[in-house]
Amino acid sequence: MITLTSLESADSSRNLPKRLVTLDILRGIAIFGMILVHVSYKLFDATWLMDSINAGNFDFNPFVWILVIILGYFGNWHGFFLFISAIVNSLVFARKVKAGYDARRLLGKNLIGGIIIVAIGYLVEGFGYWGYFGNSIRTGDWTNFRPFVAESFWIQTLQIIGLAIMINGVIQYLILRKKGYEKTTRNVIIYGLLIGFVLLATPFINDFIASTYIPNWPDIYAVSGHMNGKTWLLNIIAGPKFPLMPFMVSAFFGSLIGIFLADPRPKKKVLRNFSIVGAVLILVGGVLVVLGFVVQDLPSKYQLSMFTRPILDVQSSNGSILGLTNLYQIFKFTTIENPPGIGFYMVRLGGQILLLMLLFSQIEFKGKGEKFANKFVWKFFRRWGTFSLTIYSLHILELLPRGILTLVTQKTTGVSLLDHYVIPKEYFWLIIFIVIYVLMFYELVVMILIRFNMKGSVEWFFVKLQSLFSKVKSNKLQSGVISEDVIWANYEETQTGSDD
Repeated sequence: MITLTSLESADSSRNLPKRLVTLDILRGIAIFGMILVHVSYKLFDATWLMDSINAGNFDFNPFVWILVIILGYFGNWHGFFLFISAIVNSLVFARKVKAGYDARRLLGKNLIGGIIIVAIGYLVEGFGYWGYFGNSIRTGDWTNFRPFVAESFWIQTLQIIGLAIMINGVIQYLILRKKGYEKTTRNVIIYGLLIGFVLLATPFINDFIASTYIPNWPDIYAVSGHMNGKTWLLNIIAGPKFPLMPFMVSAFFGSLIGIFLADPRPKKKVLRNFSIVGAVLILVGGVLVVLGFVVQDLPSKYQLSMFTRPILDVQSSNGSILGLTNLYQIFKFTTIENPPGIGFYMVRLGGQILLLMLLFSQIEFKGKGEKFANKFVWKFFRRWGTFSLTIYSLHILELLPRGILTLVTQKTTGVSLLDHYVIPKEYFWLIIFIVIYVLMFYELVVMILIRFNMKGSVEWFFVKLQSLFSKVKSNKLQSGVISEDVIWANYEETQTGSDD
């Protein structure tokens, strides 16, 4: 039998936070990696690499290949924050429903929390690094408000997290109330149907929009030329960056995992089953990605006859063939701004699920939660995970250390480190130095926030606003979240009737 020993033996009168160290560590690693990748991407001039690839020259140093593969895969884990967030919110919702909390009040808290996160997201993007203040600092032009309008138009990380909190909140309210958490098979079927629907519907929805409204949808450059209310709404559903379709699949998988983890005695086969699902996603998605490269090299006429028409052969009013766009949506391999094709999305999500299950099996399911939580390296990432919302929201602050370095080096180099793509491959070592310097700056920010017990952080403002409007108290701001006063959950295997 597997029993959640930490939660059952805890002194509930102290109302201490109950946390899974795996989730805290992964959240910290994700935000740390985001800063590392983003700073590198903004400064490094990779034109030579893109030109070589476009010219069919793949004769690179093995180190370059390793770096490209690692960054090309893990650097594109855009939905990872959403995945972890969905697990945490579902876990808390299910645990509290089982403890007798009013499901309607929990739903209200989720709806209010989601609205707040969405609002924070639009403010952060509109005024942040790529928005008004970031552009003004980099260019010196404080009269240009177009970056605010442009960045407020897209749905990005915080917006999709907020929307997912609301959508999953409604689903969890409907399926978990009245002891619905006991109907495991039904709940798995419901989430399975939702996941299947989103995966299958996404390319066809994009097809429909591309054929009836904006050709080449959801290409970001095509969409950016039609900024209006209609496009904004469609952008939320299936546009560039982080639309509901397909990223709600990450949220649905996360919610299902959270519901299972809320069980005080989860069966260890849960890890095995989700691991199998993750592996299947990678396998099927990988096949689709490989087929994409094969199809891409075939003559267009052969593409249409062999692949497109059996899928969907419909002629739209503007002369484009819906199936061709659909083919692109299923097989394509994309990075950065455009949403992934279903194949590459499945490969990414499958890897995230496998990593999570691996860590759960080696930490919580072996009773090592507290041990890992207090190791120096993991404690470092835990602290970053605690302030992940703040660090993400303040990624504009990276301009400060970059500006300081510019003041020191610009007279000698003639290069402003506030600009983009200014460091050639010959000075790759300089990227490493700048990244370390920027990460040290954010570590200073984290230390200051810890010193003031989270006051002034985005997490602090979020919890205060959520508690004010929902009337549901939260223990997120207890000092235990960033100290040792925490109950670390362990799912330990014990014998029935044993005192261990």
